[in-house]
Amino acid sequence: MGAYAQAPGETREDEAVGASINYVFATDLGTGVYDLGGRSLQIYRYTWRKELRETTHDQVGLRFVVPVTAGFFDFHPIDVISSGPPTRVDSFSVVPGIQADYLLPGDWHLVPYVRTGFSVASSSVDGWLYGAGVRVERHADYRGWDGFKRSDLAYAGVKYRHDAPGDRFLRFRQGFDFTRGAGWSARGKELEVGLYAIFDLIADPPTAPVAGGEDAPVQFELGITFASRPRVKIWKFDAPRLGVGYRVAGELSAWRVVIGAPF
Repeated sequence: MGAYAQAPGETREDEAVGASINYVFATDLGTGVYDLGGRSLQIYRYTWRKELRETTHDQVGLRFVVPVTAGFFDFHPIDVISSGPPTRVDSFSVVPGIQADYLLPGDWHLVPYVRTGFSVASSSVDGWLYGAGVRVERHADYRGWDGFKRSDLAYAGVKYRHDAPGDRFLRFRQGFDFTRGAGWSARGKELEVGLYAIFDLIADPPTAPVAGGEDAPVQFELGITFASRPRVKIWKFDAPRLGVGYRVAGELSAWRVVIGAPF
């Protein structure tokens, strides 16, 4: 039987996929639209959660989570109007895991986790994903703002099924997210405004998503989001927050469209 030769377009696609952190680490990047070197990648992430044991002062909580992501290369939301939704998914990953939840004094939560799964992007860079980490987070009121703080230490890696070398990264993240009602209402729903900040220290940067780009171990992002109180319903689900942020990351600095929680 003759060997199958890939078309030039497929080869270029595989090279782009293999060089991009976004396909294999989309679970950690989160939902959003990323502009990288003039090429856009739109990622959607949805996490299904199942409480296995309630978190109380006397009992450690336990939670089963299944983050699912889908990525689209060179897709813009405005394209839906002219040509409809995308007809193909450029990347897809499922990374189920287990989280413990320790309730600490001051309503802080300590959440260690482990997870493993797979990513499907193209014929030569499908791979197995794994990760572990711990985060400390707290919801509280800050002078009229609903505040959320999170400190997160995460390790993630990928082992490709074919010849592409594996990759990994270790990241410390500090995130702040503040929301409040703007005092302006329409049809019984108040406008919600949010401000967020993300500071990342990447001790072992993964492959840069732009060919020839230099790794930026220290990155930060500032942004604003909008939503409604109560949320507008899309079928049976709450409409996500929408916003925009700018990430300062050296040669990889980019605007990001935020869909849902910013981190």
